[in-house]
Amino acid sequence: MITKSASDVSNCKYSYLFTKNARTSWFKTLDALSVYKNKKLTLLLPAYIGINEKEGSGVFDAVIKNGADVVFYRVTDNLQVDISDFNNKLKSNDIDVVLVIHYFGFSRVDMDSIRTICEKLNAILVEDCAHAFYINADNSKIGNYGDYSFYSLHKYLATSTGGMLKINNTSLPNPVLDINDKIDFDALEKFASSDFKKIATIRHRNYLAYEEHLATDKNIDVLFKLESTDIPQTFAIRVKNGLREKLYFYLLEKDVPTVALYYRLIPQITENEFPNSLLISNEILNLPVHQDTKISEVVYICEKIKEFFSNEQNRN
Repeated sequence: MITKSASDVSNCKYSYLFTKNARTSWFKTLDALSVYKNKKLTLLLPAYIGINEKEGSGVFDAVIKNGADVVFYRVTDNLQVDISDFNNKLKSNDIDVVLVIHYFGFSRVDMDSIRTICEKLNAILVEDCAHAFYINADNSKIGNYGDYSFYSLHKYLATSTGGMLKINNTSLPNPVLDINDKIDFDALEKFASSDFKKIATIRHRNYLAYEEHLATDKNIDVLFKLESTDIPQTFAIRVKNGLREKLYFYLLEKDVPTVALYYRLIPQITENEFPNSLLISNEILNLPVHQDTKISEVVYICEKIKEFFSNEQNRN
């Protein structure tokens, strides 16, 4: 029947659910898959998941709430999937759901091969894109491989809340959201009115400025060299010689806000089994690249970092 106006709410529609935050998207996905599979889930997770006193653990709190069993796979020196360990764990365990976390907005792993082995072993792949913002990029290495991908709006926009779940495999169930699970209007309005391309351009520019000033500094390791399609969440470095905490407080005294993301890991990730994970957590420091950051501020931060290491060298 010919209609006077459009009435099919499912027509020409992205498969997005807007949630209170990213952890809600993750938990509601696990909840839906538990019902779908009619069993207690077994998850394959990266061995680099943080926790803190104020917020708990965005990833693991949802896992505990769901009651799933967990197997951990190793990560590399720059927090990518250790493919060998990943494949071994996936093959030797009856895994229902696999989680890949794109730390700080970067992917330097073959997501095609991960997608292929998950399909072969009938494991559902979920991408944690909380640090990433590639929602509509068709050629992105991030967010288009998982059966589900979830995002955290407040990590990219000027809002304190808001998450999004992207359902790439429409043969799997859509999570059911209660009213308290849904995004608030202010966060949704900021999402709808934001210029994503401009945000990406500024973040890209700021990251390149850090690279210019810090990439050759022997006191740190820069985790990722920027590629043209990258949209960074922060400029992530590893501070050598046990000086991360000291540098953090030095910068704080100089009015430089930094954060050490995942500086403390969940207790299930032990140093005995995952020494590399604990080493990274003791060295990680994240410098701001967000769209409010000016180039002059990036230069100032880099000057203060060099000043700190110069002072340390003079003391020794």
